[in-house]
Amino acid sequence: IQHELASVALWRELERPFELATALNFLGADLSELHEYAASRQALLECREIYQSLGYRRGVALAMHNLGCVDLALGAYASARALLCDALRIRHQLGLRRGYAYSFEQLAQVNEREERHERAVQLWAAAETLRMRIGAPLEYVEQKDQRAAVPRLRAQLGDVACEIAWSKGAAMTTEQAIALALS
Repeated sequence: IQHELASVALWRELERPFELATALNFLGADLSELHEYAASRQALLECREIYQSLGYRRGVALAMHNLGCVDLALGAYASARALLCDALRIRHQLGLRRGYAYSFEQLAQVNEREERHERAVQLWAAAETLRMRIGAPLEYVEQKDQRAAVPRLRAQLGDVACEIAWSKGAAMTTEQAIALALS
């Protein structure tokens, strides 16, 4: 965190808004990992505001995605869904396919928390399939959410229903998965 704080201070002092927004995004993500959600939100809101002022829509989508992750962690599921869907819409407009997968994965978690278990499984499967198609698999450490979620979802749905939901999600086109994620 000290490194990120120093970076934020430096870019603020040098009046370099793009670099400042990037540093704020890293700071916000790291604070969220430490469960410092209020400070994380503050950094990410400033990050989003700067990227918006610069017209950098990819950065706006990233900041909104990270804000959605904060809200998910806080149990504010409606807000998390809205932010994550807005981020996915921007990513879709820009054609950021790797970003779609991150959106699907976070929205799968929102759906699980809201007890939409079949949809959650389908989104996990769609994300994995998309990642395989574009050659962007998750690193092992990034797979922890999926490794934890799928057994929980299998317990909720049962083996057969879980397999059916997984195969449906895995067979979706990217456009179908985006429509499911946004619905």
